[in-house]
Amino acid sequence: MNCIEAREVDPSVPALTDPAIGARGTVLIVTSDENFSAVAFRVLQREGYEVVTASHAGHAILAALTTTRIDVLITDLLLDNMSGESLAATLRRHHPRLRSLFMAQQPAPKQDGLLIRPFTRDELLSELDGTSVTDSAVSPVS
Repeated sequence: MNCIEAREVDPSVPALTDPAIGARGTVLIVTSDENFSAVAFRVLQREGYEVVTASHAGHAILAALTTTRIDVLITDLLLDNMSGESLAATLRRHHPRLRSLFMAQQPAPKQDGLLIRPFTRDELLSELDGTSVTDSAVSPVS
């Protein structure tokens, strides 16, 4: 399974780090791991991101419907009631430029757009800021 989906960049849409936006963008974290969610929230907020959290796919979909802009989804590859890839596809109906970073437990093979738990703050930020963030996945820190 390849976690990266190719998307054409639209130059008329501001970049994630566009200073006119006032922040680095909005990240939606979806995981049932409350400890990870709290740590990732603090880390990303300190780095200038707006952060929204959801404990499951239903809350994530509600957040997508009520949040004006979501730039990046960070979610578990496997959620309780759907896959992270299915969630990303669903959220793109409302946020077509949504990029994603997935998290997985070992022994998943290392791929672009996939963070293997446990990972460090620096690994998360590198994936988030780098070109390896996909149009469908983003992962938090374990």
